[in-house]
Amino acid sequence: MTTEKDNLILLIDWLNFTLKTQPYVDDEGRTSRRDITLDAMYEVLGIPESEWKDMPTGLHGYRDRKCCGSIWLLYNGAGNMGMHVQMSGQGCREYEEYWSAGHDWDVLFSKLEPYEPNYSRLDLACDDIRYNGDKPYFKVPDLIRRVRRGLCRSKWRDLENKEKLKIMDGTSQGTTGYFGSAKSMIRWRPYEKDKERLGEGFELEEGITSWVRGELQLRDDRAQSAIDWVLKGMSAGELYFGILSQYINFVDKTEDSHKERWPVSPFWEAYLQDALKLRLTPKAPDKTIPRKKAWLESQVEATLAEVWFATGGPGHESFVAMLERGLDKMTEAHWMRAETFRAQLEREHIKDEEKRAERIQRQEEAWEVETAHRIAATAEDYRAQQKEDAGTSPNQDPHM
Repeated sequence: MTTEKDNLILLIDWLNFTLKTQPYVDDEGRTSRRDITLDAMYEVLGIPESEWKDMPTGLHGYRDRKCCGSIWLLYNGAGNMGMHVQMSGQGCREYEEYWSAGHDWDVLFSKLEPYEPNYSRLDLACDDIRYNGDKPYFKVPDLIRRVRRGLCRSKWRDLENKEKLKIMDGTSQGTTGYFGSAKSMIRWRPYEKDKERLGEGFELEEGITSWVRGELQLRDDRAQSAIDWVLKGMSAGELYFGILSQYINFVDKTEDSHKERWPVSPFWEAYLQDALKLRLTPKAPDKTIPRKKAWLESQVEATLAEVWFATGGPGHESFVAMLERGLDKMTEAHWMRAETFRAQLEREHIKDEEKRAERIQRQEEAWEVETAHRIAATAEDYRAQQKEDAGTSPNQDPHM
């Protein structure tokens, strides 16, 4: 069984920043600055121009937008807006998997430093992932109940509680607590990540029975300060622990009338202490193969179609040859992931067939029971009709 801290992982789950200028050396050998260019953006992000798709509309005051999967590049804004990069949670996972070259996030932050970035949002997600019935540090509904009972000290004034329900049967698809307002520079959002992912149609790693995410959202100056501290050597775990412990603590009530002196609850102290030891990881417990398939569909299909059309629409043999060359380039890790996923598909196929056989058997049994009931009801109706006919038939002629 894994230890408690082994169940925790820490991820960057959202990143927004703006670059306005780039350094260059002029003809006299002096370092100066000029407006940022698209080529510079491609270079610092490590994403080639060929991987970006032009989108029909801009966003956030920028007239133009390019997308590489879930990574957005906004440009051509009014005045001195520079160029803006937005990585959603999925965009962060795509960057880690395809464009980071295996480096940690602090490598990207260091590459961005000469461009004097302005960070406007940074989300740190602390995931408590449990397998085979192991209990999490806390459940989100329990935190909300503690707030209702007054067992919480916080700099935030309000908690917003939301639960998503399935209308068909009323089952919960996840509870979320929002500590701090939507406009707060710092906001903490714990929620049931497993229910959210399953509700959206994703599959989880086999054996996961609980996945609670605590998402710390930092904006503007707070995001900027956080990344400055990371560049100075502070671990992301120290950052997460330091901010969260200053803003909120769950406590146990005592006879003392001053809540400030109530002790911090053991579950909360254990959570924060173990989060303190964390470093950023690119791990996320979604299935890798479906994620890659989705990325191919969103990012590569248009490029393949363009090449296919430009080269005169060659037959399917060209694509088969491309895939065969790809097979030769697959590493041991590629083969392991592919074989694991194929085995999983086969197990799921067997389960589906077993479920289908069980469903057919239940239908046949139900049909047999229904048929027996129908025959019995028909026979009963027939006997009742016979009795009724016998009781209402005219008396026979006594002289006959």
